[in-house]
Amino acid sequence: MTVNPFSRPGKKLSTVKALVVHWVANPGTTAKQNRDYFESLKKQSLDNANARYASAHFIVGISGEVVQCIPSDETAYHVGAKRYTPEAITAFGHYPNNCTVGIELCHPKADGQFSTETLHAATELCALLCVQFSLDPLKDIWTHHGVTEKVCPKWFVDHPDEFEDFKQGVADAVKRLGAGDGNG
Repeated sequence: MTVNPFSRPGKKLSTVKALVVHWVANPGTTAKQNRDYFESLKKQSLDNANARYASAHFIVGISGEVVQCIPSDETAYHVGAKRYTPEAITAFGHYPNNCTVGIELCHPKADGQFSTETLHAATELCALLCVQFSLDPLKDIWTHHGVTEKVCPKWFVDHPDEFEDFKQGVADAVKRLGAGDGNG
């Protein structure tokens, strides 16, 4: 995406402390459509008090395609909020966008359940990012809900056991990559 104040500020992350998983909340849309939405935000005016700031580093599509929107060492606007959970403040300070990588997951229906292809691709992407940034998949992968209490991603909020299974799948993938236990 092009550098702009609404979806790609062009600022470097201070560090990467965690990955934050989201849902697009727009059933049946593709990774490219969601990326194009983020890109379209650049058309807003800075004078608009209701301007929307939103983006993510990666979007994983229903068929498992992965679109990178922003370099993983730059800030994305994926977990901005007026209030953060105490756990998030302890882990990330008062502005988690400065130290987290955001991953949006597409889903076919309004219940937010992810396709097998989406989950597989997201697992592999998260494993690669955990290796790259020396993250522990069991501790350093969060939901948006865990950071702000927003119901996002809906499926994992409604089925927390499946989020735990997802993180374990990432940990297993990290081991398959030969990167030990993911602790770094």
